[in-house]
Amino acid sequence: MADSIQSFVKFVSRKVSKIKWQPSQKQSLECSDTFVTGSWDDEDNKISVWRLGGQKSVDDTSEEELEPMLKCEASHDGDVTGLEYIGGDVIVVSSSTGSVSVYKLHTSSQTLGKQYRWQSLHRHGNQLCPCTCLGVRDKVIVTAGEDGRLVVLNADQKSPQRVIENADSSTINSLVFLRHAEVITVNSSGQLKTFDFRSSSDAPAQTLSVSGELTSLHSVDRHPGQPHIVATGSGDGVLGIWDLRQEKSPVSLLEAHAGPVWEVKFHKTNSDHLFTCSEDGAVWHWDSSLVGASHMVQTQITGTGAGSGGANFSMNPSFQFGGSETLNKWLSPDSGKMEINSLIDDNILPVNSIDIESQTLLCGTDSESIITIRLPSMR
Repeated sequence: MADSIQSFVKFVSRKVSKIKWQPSQKQSLECSDTFVTGSWDDEDNKISVWRLGGQKSVDDTSEEELEPMLKCEASHDGDVTGLEYIGGDVIVVSSSTGSVSVYKLHTSSQTLGKQYRWQSLHRHGNQLCPCTCLGVRDKVIVTAGEDGRLVVLNADQKSPQRVIENADSSTINSLVFLRHAEVITVNSSGQLKTFDFRSSSDAPAQTLSVSGELTSLHSVDRHPGQPHIVATGSGDGVLGIWDLRQEKSPVSLLEAHAGPVWEVKFHKTNSDHLFTCSEDGAVWHWDSSLVGASHMVQTQITGTGAGSGGANFSMNPSFQFGGSETLNKWLSPDSGKMEINSLIDDNILPVNSIDIESQTLLCGTDSESIITIRLPSMR
């Protein structure tokens, strides 16, 4: 693999609000070469399925190998606000109309058809409001909205399994599954909340918040191997790292982007790497592989330090690492070795969504383009 970063810009004539890799087949050693996008701010929004020709390439990558080719698409009512796969051929989509739709990719005919739609899931009184995000685990779908409501659906059932009417008094901006029956949400008041659907109570199992000045949280992702480690992106451009076991506030805050962080993504198989995209048009690659993680930390951490790549780093002064536990790199105070690289140059309009598969990063933008980036080998 070449050491340089290679990229390709595909103009698609509509703003891309969400982008998602199709999951690779578990029995296959090959990476996925197919992904789906959703658009927004158009009279006729689209769900589009694309194929990338070069995912199987091992050596230097040509531009043609990074160019997405449209396989099929279908119309979608409202702006696409969330996009997830169930298996390899079913796509779940949330909408600004307050609804959630299920699309099926028919491989033989290369068409995308709508299977079902749950309407009016989110509303303020009698007024419909946007479904802002969704999460999927197996066939369970959890949606959230501007109404602060959580709705639990099953892909095989027409009626909701459960509705938590007052999950939040603020808009829920993003959610992700922590474990099979647990999700974590972030809201416009700077709070993280965890919900355990095995509990009969509608109250959150845990509430955490950013202390100090109120700032909204727009995005959240969990560490793929250690679900108690969570990353968030905020309205003021800050990347937060949280430990759900020990704290009510972030372990560290990294001042990064010049605008809201719309998505934050851990690499699925190489968790030392994390990616963020922002309203400021930038996409950043955060590499913690050089951070010392094998040492034992038994003393309280105080003070702040400067991170690399232009980001300002601060540790929560009240955070204490307990006992002789081996420290995960994202929780380490040794932040000076964090490498931060900007992956897009001279992009002005927002990057709304990103997803990473192996060494290929997908970016959906307001410049009516899909940017595919082939990264060098990761440590």
